[in-house]
Amino acid sequence: MPYAMWCAMACLAVLLSMPSMASAQSPTETCVVVQTSRPDAEAIRALVMTEIDRFPTHRSAAEGCGSHLRVEIIDLAGKSYVTGRINTQVPHREPVEGDDLATAIERMLRVVLHNDPVRLRGPRSENFLRRGLSGLKNGETLLLAEVYQVVTPLDGGVSSLAGVAVGARREAADWHLAARIHYAGRLASPPAGALAMTGRVGVAMQLAWFDDALADTAWYVAAEAGVDHQRFEGPAPRFGGEDESYTQTGFALGVRGGVELFRATTTRLDLFVQATLPVFMTTDDEGGVVDGYLPGFTAGAAMLF
Repeated sequence: MPYAMWCAMACLAVLLSMPSMASAQSPTETCVVVQTSRPDAEAIRALVMTEIDRFPTHRSAAEGCGSHLRVEIIDLAGKSYVTGRINTQVPHREPVEGDDLATAIERMLRVVLHNDPVRLRGPRSENFLRRGLSGLKNGETLLLAEVYQVVTPLDGGVSSLAGVAVGARREAADWHLAARIHYAGRLASPPAGALAMTGRVGVAMQLAWFDDALADTAWYVAAEAGVDHQRFEGPAPRFGGEDESYTQTGFALGVRGGVELFRATTTRLDLFVQATLPVFMTTDDEGGVVDGYLPGFTAGAAMLF
């Protein structure tokens, strides 16, 4: 697997090294959502939009926005706090001194808008591909670590392997691009005389779509493409029935669905299920150890930070 591993490391390096391109542009149109238990939520939203218009880099808008700002007003133990988060950036919180909500909102916006990764992306274009590449270039990079269990139909039963994965993900609003290296193996030796999958290794690129880029909890669907390396041990009928090992590598596609929690924090939790679909038959023409189509079905959890 040297070539496949080299490709995976190259993909990870590209995701981790994407720079934020700085260029002059007109104000970035910004949509605003205000979450509060107060009855004057619309008045607060109007205040936030007015404050945004005071900044030369942003302009409040109702649709067609390049950036999305979520503002939360929390009243706790007699004190009030204003929290703002733009796009996928880390949220910033400011305390409200007395009843001076406007000043707290202004202080919050100075920090949040200054760190907006979209504001230096250059003039917007109606071209979907150009917008996507620009957003990806200015997005946020997250590292990921996964643990999972994968089962594969095999010899009239199922083979179950425990696995781990590492990778990186680049966010661009609702769309995310990820590169993963994953390995699954048996925790115990397979029984003698029985066919068993002993390892499943892969590298893949993944494109995911989230239903709400600003939500603290969001579900997503993803498509994946990469290399699937399978390893087996079992009796080889053409070698007198003695146990032999066999490996096969090929291209595979995948589909994943899941839910991501704690998106407003620096550490997120991803719960997912996935199907890996090889585009090849696993056939040992020499020893006859294994012969069949062997997809993998996975359930697991990941931490992103």
